[in-house]
Amino acid sequence: EGKWVVQGVVDVDIGANPSAEGGEDEGVDDQAVKCVDIVDTFRLQEQPPYDKKQFVAWVKKYIKTLTAKLEPEKAEEFKKNVEPATKFLMSKLKDLQ
Repeated sequence: EGKWVVQGVVDVDIGANPSAEGGEDEGVDDQAVKCVDIVDTFRLQEQPPYDKKQFVAWVKKYIKTLTAKLEPEKAEEFKKNVEPATKFLMSKLKDLQ
């Protein structure tokens, strides 16, 4: 699970006071951006949302492609475990980005 983090705003206090020292306050670009930490760390790109029909079609293609690349004993284990994982993802489809 990811967590929302705020990026872009860094409050650095170096102890200087430009107005008291006769200088100008140059200011900083303090545009804060709220993002999910996992998305930012791995530079993920948001995909358009899937409906259930599109998701099932994608999962079937993924399972077929991956099963062909696995060794026979690993393929059997994968087939056994992929159904519960798919059902879990289907139940959370509206929550996923």
